[in-house]
Amino acid sequence: MADAKLPEWVTVKAAAVIVGKAERTVYRWIDRGLLATREDTDGRVMVLSKAVGRVSLSQRRGRPRGTPTRR
Repeated sequence: MADAKLPEWVTVKAAAVIVGKAERTVYRWIDRGLLATREDTDGRVMVLSKAVGRVSLSQRRGRPRGTPTRR
C-alpha cells in the first residue's frame, strides 16, 4: 500500500484494488471472518481498510495442499 491517506472504511472493489486481488478474493476473506465489515447508507459492503493489507500479507498463494490439479 502506498503512503496515500486511505479512508477508514472502503468498498470491496476499492479493497481489491488496494491489494491487487480480485473482488471475489476479498469476499472470501469476509466469509472466512478475516475482515471487519459494515454497510454504508447505500447498502454497500464496506471493509476496514487497515485490515485489508494485513490479511493480504498473511494469506498464502497457490493451491491448498492435497488439492488435485486435475479431476
